[in-house]
Amino acid sequence: MNKTNHSYTGRREFLLAGATATLGLACHRPDIKAADLISHHSLADPPATHGMLLFGENSIYLSHLPMFSMAVHRYQVILEVTLTKAGGDAQASYVQDRRRHPSTRIYTFVPERFVLPDLDPTNSKISSFKGTIFRGHFERGGQSINENVVANVTRVVHFRKFDSQAAGLPQLEYFLFGKGPDLFLAHLITKPPDFDQVISVKQTDMKFTDEELSKGAPIIFPGKANTQRQKIKPAQQVTGQVKDVGGGAPKAVKLQSGVQFYFEAGELASQ
Repeated sequence: MNKTNHSYTGRREFLLAGATATLGLACHRPDIKAADLISHHSLADPPATHGMLLFGENSIYLSHLPMFSMAVHRYQVILEVTLTKAGGDAQASYVQDRRRHPSTRIYTFVPERFVLPDLDPTNSKISSFKGTIFRGHFERGGQSINENVVANVTRVVHFRKFDSQAAGLPQLEYFLFGKGPDLFLAHLITKPPDFDQVISVKQTDMKFTDEELSKGAPIIFPGKANTQRQKIKPAQQVTGQVKDVGGGAPKAVKLQSGVQFYFEAGELASQ
């Protein structure tokens, strides 16, 4: 297992570089307005560094770390993956490292630059990508622990581009996903100000089928506003309602929350 430190171009630096290049081109072409160039450039996402939260042990998941302020990161994406590497068992190494560092909740995966919409299951163009595993947040002092790891996508649990015209959620909403003992709630992100959260849970009454969990079962929490203050907290028993996407009556479900693997509000505070 590699334990080296690398300097990665941050996501904000990527945006600055792209904007600078666009404006520079506009300066050389006085007949083209910079705003028009930026608008045209945004029609197709360029390759970018898409840092992802890495979690799960029996089943492994990646959750894209979104930002409202950068067009290439205005996506909520959760993937079920397997981790492989030539000459080693990358998945076992990751699980062992997590067990050796139980106080470290955040592990991240930093892929080589790629176009995030290429993972969209409605028009999938890629099914794997190579990157580096970090113990900790890769932009906040995390340590590189394994390089040249391939994430092989076995299932796209959730893929959604944020809608700038979307209405805010009337109440707190998450979606439940996972497999076997690995069950998680991810907060549904819509519009700023909002927050990203992934927390483990256990079912205490009704059971979900693998099919329901594979697509993320939407769960609302009546009486709770969609705010940071009202978010699901670790080690808390909560009662929600499973939304029937077909229009039927919601069903009550009791859940016991466990470990909070990620929480971020600052990068989702404004457009």
